[in-house]
Amino acid sequence: MNYEHEKSQYISFCGSYCHQCDWFTGKIRKTAKTALDMIREYGFKRLFEGKIDNDNLIKGLEILSESGICSGCKSEIAKTPEEDWCRIRQCCFKRGFELCNECSEFPCEILKNNPGVIKFHCIENLMEIKAIGIENWIKKRWTDFVVKNKD
Repeated sequence: MNYEHEKSQYISFCGSYCHQCDWFTGKIRKTAKTALDMIREYGFKRLFEGKIDNDNLIKGLEILSESGICSGCKSEIAKTPEEDWCRIRQCCFKRGFELCNECSEFPCEILKNNPGVIKFHCIENLMEIKAIGIENWIKKRWTDFVVKNKD
């Protein structure tokens, strides 16, 4: 495995790892498609009646089942802040960093207050990368990913 390539392409600036992301791997799309297929095959209209809007549920599942697989954070870099919705990505890109933990202000307020960073423990990931090195961190995450998806 080319660890520098993994770092430059599949570890987002904030410390999330694409290979473990349900959008990137297509898990969200596959799950929505499976649910949609089951609803179409078995109905469930009586089960949902009076509880949810069945048509909106189906429409939502259709949208998710047709969604594209994410190409990864670093493939979506925009050249100017006006073109990029992610403040973290734009900040790192402008400063020439591959990861936020390269910055003297790490962890900054942008990271500390970002819901996705909090949910996916990205600050902890970046601290661990700093502590054990990128190669060991990727080996550990990749092993976890393979074990989790072994079936």
